[in-house]
Amino acid sequence: MTENRSDIQTPGSAGDDQLERAERAVASQPDSANAHYNLGLALAKREDRDRSKEEFRKALKLKPGLLEARVNLGTILLQEGDYDGCINEILKALEFRPDLIEGCISIGIAYLQKGMTDLAEDSFHNALKINPLSVVAHINLGNIYLVRGDIDRSIEHNTKAIEINPRFPMAHNNLAVAFHYKGDNEKAREHMNQAIGLGYEVNPDFMKLLNG
Repeated sequence: MTENRSDIQTPGSAGDDQLERAERAVASQPDSANAHYNLGLALAKREDRDRSKEEFRKALKLKPGLLEARVNLGTILLQEGDYDGCINEILKALEFRPDLIEGCISIGIAYLQKGMTDLAEDSFHNALKINPLSVVAHINLGNIYLVRGDIDRSIEHNTKAIEINPRFPMAHNNLAVAFHYKGDNEKAREHMNQAIGLGYEVNPDFMKLLNG
């Protein structure tokens, strides 16, 4: 059977039927990179990371240009705390496809975990060039600028995040902190209460500070 892009599934929830179909496809087409990739996706959705990594690696051995497999492998390595492994895999993918937004997001988070803030910032900005409505990219940029003390840019990105998704509690918490630094405790309390209402665990000392 000829492999083509239509063989590749997109992420979503994986039920038993989907996993069984993917396993049958690999059994009948053991030399199909796309079959191994689809099984890797199904296993990743079931949080079977070890088997998922194995299938993505098999897919890449058969078809090194299957960049989605490399990004998904890198994302699993990120989840496992292997930040160097994540960066190594995703850089290989982004070299050929810089428009893979999940790669930009995952490598940005890996850079952050390693304290490589400038590279993380660039990665999240690249993600926003691909999709200006990426809440994750806006949130992470907001965090970076908040830590740096660039309060206005932090407010800009966290505000954009809640414009896209008003029920994103971390953005409200970050805005509470940022507005407190600007001396606007009224807005800080407003966003703190929204974060709490959405189930976010606001720092108790910060709550006392604003309510004191």
